[in-house]
Amino acid sequence: MTFTEDEKRMINWLRQQHTCWRTNRIIILLGSVALIGIGILEVSRHGFQWSDILLFAFGAYGTSYTLGCWSGRPEISLLLKLVEVYEKESSA
Repeated sequence: MTFTEDEKRMINWLRQQHTCWRTNRIIILLGSVALIGIGILEVSRHGFQWSDILLFAFGAYGTSYTLGCWSGRPEISLLLKLVEVYEKESSA
């Protein structure tokens, strides 16, 4: 089995996406915690307002998404491992 140029581009794109997730997850987590913190500050300053719900909602969503997918998408990890094994076997 050989990969076409389009398939090789897709595999490279998946590798790049998988490695970028390591830094993106930290950025998303810090931003989400900051949103929750800003929401808490706004509530303590002005009392509860409905616009604060958006801050808490986005912060909670970002935090749960990041922590839930901390190691990335498992199907991409598995696919990249299978491609690596295939490439090692075909080069040997």
